[in-house]
Amino acid sequence: MFTMFNNSLIEPKKIIYSKRKTITLIINSKGELLVRAPIDCQISKIEKFIKEKADWIIKKKKFFSEHNYSQLKFEGEEYIYLLGDKYKIILYDSAKIRINGDRIEIPRLDARNKLVCLLSRTAKKYITKRVEYIANLFEFEYLSISITSAHTRWGSCSYKNKLNFTYKLIMCPKEVIDYIIVHELCHTVEKNHSKNFWRKVRMILPNYKTYENWLKDNRGIINVI
Repeated sequence: MFTMFNNSLIEPKKIIYSKRKTITLIINSKGELLVRAPIDCQISKIEKFIKEKADWIIKKKKFFSEHNYSQLKFEGEEYIYLLGDKYKIILYDSAKIRINGDRIEIPRLDARNKLVCLLSRTAKKYITKRVEYIANLFEFEYLSISITSAHTRWGSCSYKNKLNFTYKLIMCPKEVIDYIIVHELCHTVEKNHSKNFWRKVRMILPNYKTYENWLKDNRGIINVI
């Protein structure tokens, strides 16, 4: 831990030097401040930059403290997200998982797998319908839709236009899910992230950056389960 600041909220956890031209600040999923800086960057310059961004750092750290995406342990008071809504996890003695108001009641035995199955089923049903709707609306063609258990990617599109989405996407708000679907459907036409690709995304979702930023800020949600 560094000690260059009087305010611990803006203390960087780590400074990473590399071949780059600018200083970048990152708040990771643990709410820690990481600094990426040029190899020859003086510590005084880094300190000045961090102090200038103090309000942003504190705001981001507050956000992460309020949105704790810790991995589920199925003990104590825990929550899961479904279509952006927060549900309290209740363990009980039964063989059936069920949604009851703002709670998801899960059998104690094999709780994690039961919850994964629920999320996967919900994701397959919801995402499939949204893909079909959006594809028809904007005249995209795709070969198939698969729901995966990917831990790092929200979605992908193969060269044969096979669409893949992680079941974890179902934890995100509906608007964010639509953005990922639009993103992958645009890849059926543009196989890279060229200007043409982003132009197509923007034509459908003019404010797509709002959803990109949500995913960056809430990246930890993918590791909840």
